[in-house]
Amino acid sequence: MPFVSDIAKLSSLAIVGMAKNTGKTETLNYVLSRLAEYPKLSVALTSIGIDGERRDQVTQTDKPEITLRPGMLFVTAEKFYLTKRVPAEILDIDYRYSTPIGRAIYARARGTGKILIAGPSTTGGLRYLIQKMGAYGVDLTIIDGALARLSLASPSVAEGVVLATGAAYSAQPDKLIRSTKALYRLINLEEYTLPEEIDPDFNGVWYFNPQEGWSALDTSSALLGETWENAEWLRNTEEVYISGVVTDRIMNKLKTIKSLRRLIAKDFSHIFASPLCVSTFIDSGRELSVRYATKLVAVTFNPLAPTGYRFNSKEMCARLGEALGVPVYDVKQIA
Repeated sequence: MPFVSDIAKLSSLAIVGMAKNTGKTETLNYVLSRLAEYPKLSVALTSIGIDGERRDQVTQTDKPEITLRPGMLFVTAEKFYLTKRVPAEILDIDYRYSTPIGRAIYARARGTGKILIAGPSTTGGLRYLIQKMGAYGVDLTIIDGALARLSLASPSVAEGVVLATGAAYSAQPDKLIRSTKALYRLINLEEYTLPEEIDPDFNGVWYFNPQEGWSALDTSSALLGETWENAEWLRNTEEVYISGVVTDRIMNKLKTIKSLRRLIAKDFSHIFASPLCVSTFIDSGRELSVRYATKLVAVTFNPLAPTGYRFNSKEMCARLGEALGVPVYDVKQIA
């Protein structure tokens, strides 16, 4: 079966969408149904924020619901637990990391049924949840994304990622392919090994030149104007590591350093620069890398938009696959 065998080897998986209604929930239900073929695998489910609603709160269209199976663990808001349509037992009530609409309920499904999911709204809360699930003997925790939030796809949160794209993002094939390819490019940036002296929890900017090696800049963020006021560090710098967000402004500043050959971001989710800015930076002959790489497990495609517009699924999967260089799946068409 496509890509699910790879998912079964992970400890955590994030399913993220390029936009709302690009097929995250359909992809999730497909993955959950296929994971039933791994009876010894203990699976848990949550989301970042709120997901799994019966009716989309933005487009006011019906949405597929999340189906749980016996033995599966899940975390949701107390309000949603009380309206669940699946037999379940409560394992814990969490007060440390709540959901956007109340306390988080940790529970185990005792049968098959439907559920609305609401999990922690921060990446810190998700990391805590995944760690806590390990104490319950969970092998794989799956996080269902909300809107286009890509922070949960950070390798600091999830070990693997499934990217869902689709007609809801754009009804223009070329735009959809171009934007999906741009995000795919970021997710697949190569990992670059930094020296051990650069602490993983460091916040700020480090720079490298052949004369002095690696040095920390006296600033907490590359976004601050003071970072660029002292031009001395810019002169012979060949590599720059930025632990925070990378924007168009920062990339354009770095392009003025003639000696610069590499920019390292913490991970792809920290890169907020536009696709055009990223392309021009790379096309200038410079390298863009990440300290922590992301494992992209699969790309899925939803041909149907909430407006009723529908792509030819087979044709678009083929075009996307050709552009990305990997198979792209419409999970409703997989036998």
